Amino acid sequence: MFKIMNTADSFSLFVNQFSRDLSDINDRLALIGILYLGKKSFESFRNLSRAIGHYLIPNLVSNEKWIKSLGNWAVVFGCLNQIGYGYARELAKRKINLILIDQNQEILTQMCEIISSDFQIEVIPIIIDPRNFGSLIPLEKTIIGRDIGIFVNSSCFNQECSYYHALSKNLIENSLCSNVAVFSLIIRMLLPSMFQKNKGALVNFSTKRSFLSSPYVSLFGASNLYTEKLIESLSYEYSDKNLYFQTINTGFLDDENLNFKNEVKLSRNLALYSSSTIQTLGWSSYSFGYWLNALKVHLLLRNFPLSCINFVYSRILKRKFMKSIENIASKNK
Repeated sequence: MFKIMNTADSFSLFVNQFSRDLSDINDRLALIGILYLGKKSFESFRNLSRAIGHYLIPNLVSNEKWIKSLGNWAVVFGCLNQIGYGYARELAKRKINLILIDQNQEILTQMCEIISSDFQIEVIPIIIDPRNFGSLIPLEKTIIGRDIGIFVNSSCFNQECSYYHALSKNLIENSLCSNVAVFSLIIRMLLPSMFQKNKGALVNFSTKRSFLSSPYVSLFGASNLYTEKLIESLSYEYSDKNLYFQTINTGFLDDENLNFKNEVKLSRNLALYSSSTIQTLGWSSYSFGYWLNALKVHLLLRNFPLSCINFVYSRILKRKFMKSIENIASKNK
């Protein structure tokens, strides 16, 4: 009988101890849950604050006077795509005179005539050969005596899908010289005057290939990453000066529709994107240009591992590459 009572007491003691331990575990789990909820709430509040600061407030508060205060001239490098052309038109709307730099003289001259006619401003075309740094001498002479306030780089939208070993030497040289060397040299030309007057803005356009792996366009992706890194480093280097550095990532805009087809004409969607993009100048150092574009990137990166996104994106690029090979083969038959 005593044994039965002792057993019952032991079991009761075990149950009571287990209940206390379970209560402690529940308290700890509740604390962990509260901390996790607090962390997620803070992240949501931070992301919402960024979205408001980057995209809502710029739509409500105009930055036109500030842009004009930087200088009455802007240099745009890489105009033979709708991103560069659209941004140039937005600057022209604000009566900023333009120096447009690119390789195709015919299209660039036509572009200058259109912008000059539409907005009654002065537009100067500069034709360059990226592999000949001497072709930058006319630009160096042109900027003398002009109040250059803004530099825009939009030269990174021009590589076809290909195996790296199949790229020609000329294409590699042209890409590196244009997207790396010439880009860096133009910044080197413009910074001294901005540094001296203690104001100016440098805007760099990049693509999703800077944060995603980019097979078949590897040189293009590496160039994008270089431009982003240079702009980021310069922003810290000149942080004590009143110089503004911004990278705009075009995110999931369709790269294939950025180049002009038969005429110099800006599509309605890219006109809207350009208008939204220039409004973010002065508000954010890294932007996706348009709130819907930023939302797509945010939802994708927040809900899927980067390795998974890279895997799917590489399959998409491979399919596009194989399709381009098939099209070339069918044309050659």
